[in-house]
Amino acid sequence: MNGMPTENGVRKLPAWKTLLFSALVLSVFLALVTAAAELTLRNCCSSKYSRNDPPPPYDTAQKDELLGWKMTPGYAFDGKMKDESGGEYDISIRYDSLGFKAFGDTGTAAPRILFIGDSYTASIEVSNERSFFNLLGDSLGAEVFAYGHAGYGTLQQYMVLDQWVDVIRPEVVVWEVCSNDFIDNYAPLEIACGYKVGERRPYLSADGEIYYERPLTAWQMAGERLFVLQWLEQSWRGLLKNLLGRESMVGEYFIATEGRAYGPFDAAVGITEKIADKIKARLPAGTKLMVFSADTYQPQLDEFRRIFESRGFLFYDTPATEVEKARTVEKQVVKSVDGYHWNERGHAIVAGALYPFIRQAMAH
Repeated sequence: MNGMPTENGVRKLPAWKTLLFSALVLSVFLALVTAAAELTLRNCCSSKYSRNDPPPPYDTAQKDELLGWKMTPGYAFDGKMKDESGGEYDISIRYDSLGFKAFGDTGTAAPRILFIGDSYTASIEVSNERSFFNLLGDSLGAEVFAYGHAGYGTLQQYMVLDQWVDVIRPEVVVWEVCSNDFIDNYAPLEIACGYKVGERRPYLSADGEIYYERPLTAWQMAGERLFVLQWLEQSWRGLLKNLLGRESMVGEYFIATEGRAYGPFDAAVGITEKIADKIKARLPAGTKLMVFSADTYQPQLDEFRRIFESRGFLFYDTPATEVEKARTVEKQVVKSVDGYHWNERGHAIVAGALYPFIRQAMAH
């Protein structure tokens, strides 16, 4: 015999081989359990865990190497939209071959106004003629140009300005921002937040360079392919809720409670300041920039005001406050079914709130 220890005449494996064998058996067992769970979830809950394409008119995005995504050229939809009270109204939306919802005459002698923003400017919730910028164009006698898309951050909006400002040559640029823009501007903050687009997009680095990243953790990316990982994450969150008596906190909570003491938000503000510097440097001489917020969440609203006013730009929260006043005080239905974006009445209020400021800017 080779001297290997025996027990009752049976050779005893070395400890390291026993450990290796046990680990192998456990790995095979876990793999089989995972495979069985995955098959079960795919059979019973595929619609819950799959990344399905959004239904019209929420399916406007087309992947784009430069912007991350853009408005699908020539996108059109005719149908119904619901407001937040459940009422339905007709919408007919059209975007041109360049992705603009409004593209006026660049050769006109009339004043030209360029509107840039995110989903509030994309305004899939209302027909073209009911969008706030077209209402303003009619009342101001101006040629209007409007481009936006859901989920756009400030850098993507800047890249739209950079691409089109010399073609359009606007007298006034009206820039719409919202509180989510800080999340959209900094990948680590998007990863930490409940709201996330989660798609590859451009970001501005601390040294001013543009780079591209998909703001998801490795676990979240793997979860797109393995439903069982999504189930495990949801189960973990449910366990924490039961133990703590509340939902686990996400980035939005820390933004609201800690402000710039919350590191990822502070970094996002710093990046947004750098993007604002790029906007100022790119704006042609004589072109006025007006910025307005689509919502009133704090501390984001005050940070946007500080960022843009400190660089000499006009900043207004009047449209958002007028919409909220109509909604909460006057009990008007001013938002669409999601409770955030404006319906036809909301767009009319925003246009009315912006009108005197744009008229004054055009007069000087």
